[in-house]
Amino acid sequence: MRDANTTTEALSNHLGLFMLGIADLLKGIDNWRLSHLMGLGEIRRRYARSRIGQFWLTISTGIMVASLGLVWSTLWNMPVEDLLPFVAISLIVWTMITGTLGEAATVFVSAGPIFLNQGMSFSTAIYALVYRHLLILLHNLPIIVIAVLLFSVPTGPMCLVALPGFGLLVLAMVWTSYLVAVACVRFRDLTQVVQNGLMIAFFITPVLWKPDQIPPDKHYLLTLNPFAALLAVVREPLLGQLPTIDDWTTAAVFSIGGFVVALPIIGYCQRRIIYWI
Repeated sequence: MRDANTTTEALSNHLGLFMLGIADLLKGIDNWRLSHLMGLGEIRRRYARSRIGQFWLTISTGIMVASLGLVWSTLWNMPVEDLLPFVAISLIVWTMITGTLGEAATVFVSAGPIFLNQGMSFSTAIYALVYRHLLILLHNLPIIVIAVLLFSVPTGPMCLVALPGFGLLVLAMVWTSYLVAVACVRFRDLTQVVQNGLMIAFFITPVLWKPDQIPPDKHYLLTLNPFAALLAVVREPLLGQLPTIDDWTTAAVFSIGGFVVALPIIGYCQRRIIYWI
């Protein structure tokens, strides 16, 4: 009987933390106007007093995509019209992923004065972070369009398949950013670990190289890499191809399953974050 009561109490506590996590995320959604102002304001501050302003994002990314596409097509001895659209899409989506997770490591500390003066949900800062990098992605979207049109990539209606993949990507960014932010505000040294981890992930993820370049007996490494799957479900439809079942499965399990697992952790930590700041 005691074991049954203990199990019931543990389940009740877990459910309570789960509901606290949901409540925190919903409260952040209610503050969407503040998230919008925080996300947009940060971009404007970075390019204040600049004549071109935020379009420097597009210009610098375009130069990087063109340079890397030409260099890597030469190194891999591949046609530039085959590799450059791949690199353009991969690099722009990867920039969103690494930018979001990299800045998540310091997002709570940066917004600390706001949290200390207002009873604002911590998820508001997370939404602002993800929203900011979505805006940056939109600034870079013309580069993808130019690469697809310039090299006559047969996309067509297939590009619509990228929408559910992009939804999984955004969902993954929300909960991973929250957990990274919580971990780094509690243990400040983890900020450097996150930065170095993202650098390593860049080299083992098909951003500048194609998945078919890896030996068949090593393909399981791509299945175990959620970043590779999240990239694939967005990139492949834009290149006129369907993502594999393994890509969809890995992306869905990581995004949706990870979100469910993260909710009680968010519920447990959201009352403690203010003391860690």
